[in-house]
Amino acid sequence: MMEREEGWGAAAAEAQPGHRALLPWEDPELSALVGLVRTLREVLLRPGEFFTNLGGEGWAEPLAFGLIASSLGLLGAFFWLLLVRAPAGLSPGWLVALMAGAPVLALANLGIGGICWWGSVALMGAGRDFTPTWRIFCYAQGGMALGLIPFFGMPVAGIWVLALMYCGVKQVYGISTGGSFGALVVFLALQAALALIFLLGLAGALTFLGFLVLLLG
Repeated sequence: MMEREEGWGAAAAEAQPGHRALLPWEDPELSALVGLVRTLREVLLRPGEFFTNLGGEGWAEPLAFGLIASSLGLLGAFFWLLLVRAPAGLSPGWLVALMAGAPVLALANLGIGGICWWGSVALMGAGRDFTPTWRIFCYAQGGMALGLIPFFGMPVAGIWVLALMYCGVKQVYGISTGGSFGALVVFLALQAALALIFLLGLAGALTFLGFLVLLLG
C-alpha cells in the first residue's frame, strides 16, 4: 500500500461527499451546454481544485462528459487533418469515415482505458473501488478538447489528459508523487500491450485471409 501524502491529496481524501460542491456538469440547475463549458474550464485551468471536489459517486455523468469531450477532440483533429490532405489531392474518404465514427472510437477508448486505469491505480495500492478511478479517467478526458487546436492539438491533448489523470489520482487518493507517476507508467504499459496484441491479431487475420484467397483462387 502506497503511503498517502499530506497536503495536495490528503484534503481530498478526507473530504466527505456530502460537503463537496457539485461539479458544473452534474449540477441539475445548469443547462448541459453551460455545465460542459464550465467543467472544461475548471478541469483544464484549475485541475487541483476540480479534483478536490470530484467526489466518488456516480458513473453516468462522467461517461457522458468524457464521451462528448473526447468526440469533440477527435472531430477537431480529423477536421484539421482533412484540410491538410484535401489540397494534396488525396482521397479524404477514410478521414470522413473516422469523423463519423468519432463517438464510437471515444466510447471504446473510455471503456478500455477506464479499465486499464482502474487496474493501474489498484496496483499502486490506492484503492480497488472502480467508480472513483472511473470518474477521474472520464473527467480527465476534458483535455481531449484541446484536439480542436489546429494541426498540433492531439499531441497537446494527449499530454494534457495524462497530466490530468496524474493530478486526479493524487488529489482524490492522496498517494505519493511516485505512486501517482507509477500508476501512469503502468497505464501506458497496459495500453501499449493491448495495442501490440491488436496489431498482431490484425496482421494474423489479414495473413489468414490472404492465404484463403490464394488457396481458393
